[in-house]
Amino acid sequence: MSPFLLVRVLAFIPSFFGSTGDAVNERQLLIALTKKVDKCYVVTLIGFKQLLTKRRTVLKLQRPKNLTIIPIPVPQVHPLTTFLAMVSISCFMSIIVASLNALGRMKTDLIYTRTSFFSIGFLTFKSSAKKTIVKIPSITEEELIVSIPMKLLIRKLASFLDRLALAKARKIAVHDILFYKKFVRLRSLKHNDEPLEIPPGVDLNLIRKARSLEGRWPMRNSTNIGFLGSLTWWQGADILIQAIALIKNNYPQIRLYFIGDGELRPEIEKMCVALNIPYTVTGFLPHEEALKYLKIIDVMVMPRRKTMTTESVIPLKLIESWAMRVPVIVTAHEVLKHKYKDGEDVLYVEPFPKDVANKISLLLSNKSLREKLSSRGVLLAREFSYDAIANTILKSLR
Repeated sequence: MSPFLLVRVLAFIPSFFGSTGDAVNERQLLIALTKKVDKCYVVTLIGFKQLLTKRRTVLKLQRPKNLTIIPIPVPQVHPLTTFLAMVSISCFMSIIVASLNALGRMKTDLIYTRTSFFSIGFLTFKSSAKKTIVKIPSITEEELIVSIPMKLLIRKLASFLDRLALAKARKIAVHDILFYKKFVRLRSLKHNDEPLEIPPGVDLNLIRKARSLEGRWPMRNSTNIGFLGSLTWWQGADILIQAIALIKNNYPQIRLYFIGDGELRPEIEKMCVALNIPYTVTGFLPHEEALKYLKIIDVMVMPRRKTMTTESVIPLKLIESWAMRVPVIVTAHEVLKHKYKDGEDVLYVEPFPKDVANKISLLLSNKSLREKLSSRGVLLAREFSYDAIANTILKSLR
């Protein structure tokens, strides 16, 4: 597809510089998009710690020259604080953009926002609403660990903003059409057009680079079971630990690698120590460093709990594991079952320790099955190129 050289994009995302899957996904998508347009401006939130400490080095990420980042410091005190900041920033920036457009100083062809919280200001103006794509990545209130009154408050706010997006945005973007169907039923409103399917993706050039690099690892003498992602309740890291406890005597060289970080890290570490399971928690890593760790993983396990979001969204870490030739054990989510075969593409599991333990044992004891899943994964990952996903977004302008 030829570049849309005259297109100018304005994007609003919660995190451009972060190490979470959401941040990595949006960053890579926008970089791929920027390579096809004349100019891209990205407004993003950034924590004070990230801005004022040694973590500010991530702000120097290599990026295209026509990509301008506008980081806005926001105190990371509470989820509600972040949501209200996003709403305020959206309203403020929409007024600035509308004024610049009226003066002929800044022509914007596409406004891309992740979550409806960042879209409210632009949906208020008809001129900007018709250019706005609102990406709905999840059910906001579903993943929060907050008090019940606070969750009810956030649910009401999220519901109002989601319905506003469904009513006024040019396009609604989702990871998968299955999620969209559940989303519109939950919010009791449907957009007047078909949604854009924008799944998580992979930068195939970055994957090839990560696979070709010589590892800096010592001589391996362990069987490494991997967990990639945030250490949050719905990801199921605790289920994986309990599963390993059931089989560790059969695999004395087994070791758990948690590639990531999160609020449950102290609890995860205590569980591993109490159950005498060798483990490593990497903490948040730059994306390229996280990919390097996949080179030493024998089996990736994703025992995510079943929620409305996890049942309907293909996880980025699954695609990256495929691309890095790592065989995957994953919860039998609805979004996966109707596309990918058990024992051919992945090995499905129910998110319970005994079933997870059985599937890990099956894969560790069956070399031909591991090789089959590894080979198949590389082919599946090619379907999720960011280049193709960026083209999908730009086609929506026609």
